[in-house]
Amino acid sequence: MHFFSVVKWIAWKDLLSEYRNRENISSMFFFALNVILIFSFSFSLDPETLKEIMPGIIWVAFGFTAIIGLGKSFLIEVNNDCMEYFQCLPVPKGAIYLGKFLGNLLFMLTVEIVLFPLFVLFFNLTLLDQFLPLLLISAVATIGLSALGTLFSALTVQIRAREVMFPILLLPLSVPIFIGAVEATRGALSGAPLSSYQHWIELLGVFDVIFVVVSFWIFEFILDY
Repeated sequence: MHFFSVVKWIAWKDLLSEYRNRENISSMFFFALNVILIFSFSFSLDPETLKEIMPGIIWVAFGFTAIIGLGKSFLIEVNNDCMEYFQCLPVPKGAIYLGKFLGNLLFMLTVEIVLFPLFVLFFNLTLLDQFLPLLLISAVATIGLSALGTLFSALTVQIRAREVMFPILLLPLSVPIFIGAVEATRGALSGAPLSSYQHWIELLGVFDVIFVVVSFWIFEFILDY
């Protein structure tokens, strides 16, 4: 089986499975909605102060939503005894990682795009002019989160305490991503030119490359383990 055929097949399988049951996206969406509601009723601030704390609120919602979605990435394979089949595929095991990574990335981006109008509604924001920069920041940051989340989901999926171990592993290594995402989002929300926060986006891109390459390389050892 061709390397890229495996990548496309696994990503398509995950997308089709999610389309049929909508379990993962639904849980991610409703959790994020609860976070947004809690924050929206907890703060009553002037627009300038709100813009200062809004990047943190956005990425708290996105980050914890990612934990819910990414933590279940390999659960369906374990429940259906498919992990052994993955180990027998006559292709580099990194193809399996890339397929799962692409599926997770699309899940998360879908939820994030749906959530942006909710931030506008509940926090009375005006994001029309900043939508494209925010979309770019979200995409670049989400690539890094998906790369790490897919790797650690495979590592913890067969551990009894996976619900605890997964965030313990994911969150510390995700700190650079969250810092870069929050700072870049702050620049976008303030209406600053792209050049003033471009270095944060570039930093996120560097971490994306590192996390994807390293995860691709060590995934085979995790799968065999």
